[in-house]
Amino acid sequence: MVLETIRRLAADRYACDEEAVVLAATFDELNITDDEKADLAVTLEQLYGVEVPSEVLGECETLEDLVGYIEDRL
Repeated sequence: MVLETIRRLAADRYACDEEAVVLAATFDELNITDDEKADLAVTLEQLYGVEVPSEVLGECETLEDLVGYIEDRL
């Protein structure tokens, strides 16, 4: 569920290839900048009602890190 949301957002907002948006992908591999990563986190916070503190976001290297954090709090 969260990964699908990220897949759509990454393709629409950050010009990522949807097929490349997999759990193991790093933000660097997807060419998602720190500002875009923060924008993504804010959008996910609004959609799922889960706060993603900046310290946690900074530790997220892969999509799996971010998805796992959010899903654990749903």
